[in-house]
Amino acid sequence: MTFGFELENVFMNPNEIALAFSEALKLDKYKLCGVCFSNEKPDNALELKKKGNGCVVPLILKASTGIPVVFAEESTGWPCSAFYLGFQDTIFEGIEYFLSNKDDFWRPCERFIQNPGLAKTLIDNIHPVKPTKPYLVIKPLIDFSSDEEPESVLFFVNADQLSALVFLSHYDSPGSMDRVLAPFASSCMALVTLPLKLARKNEEKAIIGNFDISARTRMPADLLSFALPYSFLKKLAVFLPESFVTTHNWKTIKERI
Repeated sequence: MTFGFELENVFMNPNEIALAFSEALKLDKYKLCGVCFSNEKPDNALELKKKGNGCVVPLILKASTGIPVVFAEESTGWPCSAFYLGFQDTIFEGIEYFLSNKDDFWRPCERFIQNPGLAKTLIDNIHPVKPTKPYLVIKPLIDFSSDEEPESVLFFVNADQLSALVFLSHYDSPGSMDRVLAPFASSCMALVTLPLKLARKNEEKAIIGNFDISARTRMPADLLSFALPYSFLKKLAVFLPESFVTTHNWKTIKERI
């Protein structure tokens, strides 16, 4: 594989970075997306009609097919989404029971966490990034203009594509044990909350996600997510032409994607 442009000049451009990763990882079905806060809604963006109803994860997946999505204070979907996207300070009263095992809670419990105390500690320590502008926008990275940048980015990938991203993330730090994390997290937390927090801290780390059992009922069975700060992605983009994506091994894998 060859890249027909000067890396130092164009890899700062979201469009060129998107094209490079699309070619290298064969991102034909699900596009690499950027996440940013904005004062304006993108043209033809999808948006939930009201607050308090609907899971945002299928909408985020829709963004990866080429249609921008936008969230605002009154269009955040379920309370958990409003919390993880930073638009409200809590989820709902008793969330610790819903996530754990209280049999007489007002709705069937998820049984994800051993007890309410552990669940409450988890939620109390998440601290999502608060919106700095009215809208949270998720759209294909290729649709970002040359004078705008996302704060974080996200991929929806299969096992082969995920393998490539994990290896590429360690290209200059093969001994790191925490450069790629696979935490217990809701899907919207793994897609948006944690990558934005990493971006604000200028950390070179990535989050594997979409393990959320409740959200996976709304997702294709073979997909996981990989999300990271955009600044980290720019660094990885420079590594692409000299990395394993040029080898026979990767070509063999890529043919089956």
